[in-house]
Amino acid sequence: MKKKSVLFGMFLLICCLWISSCKQEEVVIEQPSLEKSEKEETDKADGKEEKSSQESEPEAETIWVDVSGAVNRPGVYELQKEARVFEAVKAAGGFSKEADTGWLNQAALLVDGEKIQVYTLEETSQMKEQGIVQEKQQKETADSPVQSTGGNGRVNINTADVTGLQEIPGIGQVRAQAIADYREENGKFQSIEEIQEVPGIKGKTFEKIQNYITIE
Repeated sequence: MKKKSVLFGMFLLICCLWISSCKQEEVVIEQPSLEKSEKEETDKADGKEEKSSQESEPEAETIWVDVSGAVNRPGVYELQKEARVFEAVKAAGGFSKEADTGWLNQAALLVDGEKIQVYTLEETSQMKEQGIVQEKQQKETADSPVQSTGGNGRVNINTADVTGLQEIPGIGQVRAQAIADYREENGKFQSIEEIQEVPGIKGKTFEKIQNYITIE
């Protein structure tokens, strides 16, 4: 009888130890699961914050300008929107030794697709002899034409050829050809505002060139 009681007691002890061991395993198993869940939620939150930060930083707008003439590295350059002439010249390696740095308005704003022609001292000297004057000599304002082609100092968009049209600030070869093509297909311009019908010459581009063009 005494032997049976001892065996029964040992049996109960083993059962208690086994149950205790199972509970500890459950705790060990569940704890990593909880930590993993918390880590995933933290990673998701960090990902959302990073994505939100990226979306809140819009890409800067840029323009392309063609710089040619008396500069060290003539070419087409990408600049920030609302860049100025001096920044384009700097991107092209600066003025060459022969450049007439006083001919350009270096503080003028640039537009996309604009062509900047930097003349040499010899070239500007010849232009002055022909009656072509730079902006600074006429009036130091953004409204003054860069150079004249007639009595009123503006480019006649009805008579100027492709080369002459490129003398308009902001008008490169492509836009000059577009103006000539439009004129050939539709006849002479009836007003300077009509030039806005030409592809690529609207809004700010027209506002910039309107004081440099005429139909008379």
